[in-house]
Amino acid sequence: MEEIYAVRDRGDVEATLALIGDDCTFRMAGNTRLSPFSTELGGHDFRQVIAQLITVWDLSNINTTRIYVDEDENMVFAHREGEVRHIPSGVSFYTEFVDKIHFSDGKPVKIVEFVDTLQVAETSQIIQIA
Repeated sequence: MEEIYAVRDRGDVEATLALIGDDCTFRMAGNTRLSPFSTELGGHDFRQVIAQLITVWDLSNINTTRIYVDEDENMVFAHREGEVRHIPSGVSFYTEFVDKIHFSDGKPVKIVEFVDTLQVAETSQIIQIA
C-alpha cells in the first residue's frame, strides 16, 4: 500500500497502474451524478479513470495516517488526510478520506474510495451549488 500511494502521490500513472491488478475495479462511493467516478469501472475504463484522477488531483501533500488490515477478508482500509489540489483550477483544500481495497494474489482487485463527494463535484465543476 505504501508503494502504491507513493507512486500515485508523485503523479506517476504508469507506475501506479503497474502495481494494481489487471482486473481491478474502482468506484467512488457517491451519487450517480459523479459518474463515471461513482460507477464501478474495470478494464480499460478503470485505467482511464485512474489516469484522469492522477493527472487532475495532486495528492503530494496527503499523508496516510493509518492502514487497517483485515487478513481474513484480504482487505485494507487506508485513512488518508492532508491538502489536495485540483490541478486544472488550482483550488486547494484540506480533506480526509478512506480507501477500502480488496486484494488477490498481493494486488488490489477492487478499490472503493470514500471521499467528500460534494467537495470533489464542486471543485471539478461537475455540479454547482448556489
